[in-house]
Amino acid sequence: MIAKLAYLTSPSAGRYVFNFQPFGSDDLISVEVGPDHMRNILSDGVPLMLRQSFHRVPVINSQESANGSDNRAQ
Repeated sequence: MIAKLAYLTSPSAGRYVFNFQPFGSDDLISVEVGPDHMRNILSDGVPLMLRQSFHRVPVINSQESANGSDNRAQ
């Protein structure tokens, strides 16, 4: 299932709710998530998303940098 809308809320201290609306539905579904599960979602989810969002930048050899060499097209 792919969600059209998804977000987290915290109605009170230590309570976490995952809210989502599936594509093709007008219903908003809310599921309470325990603190341990919330920690797992965040500790696993953040690295997964960050890994997909960064664009790697080529590293310039430190010797070339020290010599002032520039390998870019002019």
